[in-house]
Amino acid sequence: MAFKNLEDFVSLLEKEGELKRVSVLVDPELEITEIADRLVKSSGPALLFERVRGSQIPLLINAFGSKKRMALALGVTNIEEIAKEIKSIIETEIPSGLIGKIKTLSKAARLSSFTPEIVRSGECKDVSIKENPSLNLLPIMKCWPEDGGRYLTLPQVFTKSLKDGKRNVGMYRMQVFDEKTAGMHWHIHHDGARHFQEYKNAGQ
Repeated sequence: MAFKNLEDFVSLLEKEGELKRVSVLVDPELEITEIADRLVKSSGPALLFERVRGSQIPLLINAFGSKKRMALALGVTNIEEIAKEIKSIIETEIPSGLIGKIKTLSKAARLSSFTPEIVRSGECKDVSIKENPSLNLLPIMKCWPEDGGRYLTLPQVFTKSLKDGKRNVGMYRMQVFDEKTAGMHWHIHHDGARHFQEYKNAGQ
């Protein structure tokens, strides 16, 4: 991991001149995305809206809107480095000689470090709202005038197969219906949709 948390990444973006802070009050319904749309089209920086109407939580947008910012997020100077590294790992051939096999051990060890790890605690639990949790606490945007409502646009959605226990994490747009309910927007061929169908077929 290149960063311990999002705060570290924001600090680097600011240091690199890749982030602008917006201190005036902005509306999450249409206003933020209208501003962001203009910035994206003009190759502008990431924006950190510090005061969002209806929420105490700031909103970061356009954080990965350039190759430079994507490279910074991945901890490389060029995003092509990641593609080359992945290719070198998955296309590794097992050599016949002992020396060659020993040289591949470092790649095998690196590959094993990618395996997800289950832990009891983490920074995601630093703020835990157990009484009256509400989606309305978040600065959720309505992006376009004809959208059906407000959307969580870059969520991490975790699902688990009912059949084999395999897990999946996907980024599926989530439409917020009310303070406790959101609907998933995913294509039927996605793993998350397949897991959902498994539970539906099982009556769960």
